[in-house]
Amino acid sequence: MFTKEKLFRTGIGMFLLVAAVLQISGCAHNTLTHRDLVGGGERSHKDDQKILALINGMYEVVSWNDGSKTHRPPAVSGRWAFLGGKVMSIIHNRTDPQAHEAAIGWGEGTVKESRFLYRYPERITIEGSTQRPSIGLESPWEGMRSFAVKWKGDSIEMTSQSGQQTWVISPDGMLYTDKAWGPKKVFAQRRWKRISR
Repeated sequence: MFTKEKLFRTGIGMFLLVAAVLQISGCAHNTLTHRDLVGGGERSHKDDQKILALINGMYEVVSWNDGSKTHRPPAVSGRWAFLGGKVMSIIHNRTDPQAHEAAIGWGEGTVKESRFLYRYPERITIEGSTQRPSIGLESPWEGMRSFAVKWKGDSIEMTSQSGQQTWVISPDGMLYTDKAWGPKKVFAQRRWKRISR
């Protein structure tokens, strides 16, 4: 059972571990900007700006379905933010005490010609028990991941080129479904509430 104090201590410990890994690994800040992604001085289409306005904000995990069970905080938690062309993701899965999983990624993204493009060139994964975690420093994919965007009322539905990942983003939150998530390529569906714009 997770108590608030135990979660806080684990969170602080995890934060310090991540900070140490960043320091040791020499992760450099990527200077690619939103303007670089859409082209030097090129103005995005009006619909692209509308899509960006809906995506912009910070979201918090409400639930995580692993294909057989729906988990809720504090067993799972996370934040996803997209602001001004910058993207950040923090995901924690504590459903198995001997195999905790956490992934922290940051990078950039944009909307161009009704396609959402983003990447995490810098990413840290931590797996295992709290006593014996393993750390990874690899990006989850090469280059920009691309999603076709379609409006559905006041929401958008974004589908990856492979069809394996979909996002539905509304003014209240988002639903992310991945049929092949992570290195193990497992089903994951996370529901997020919007906590800021």
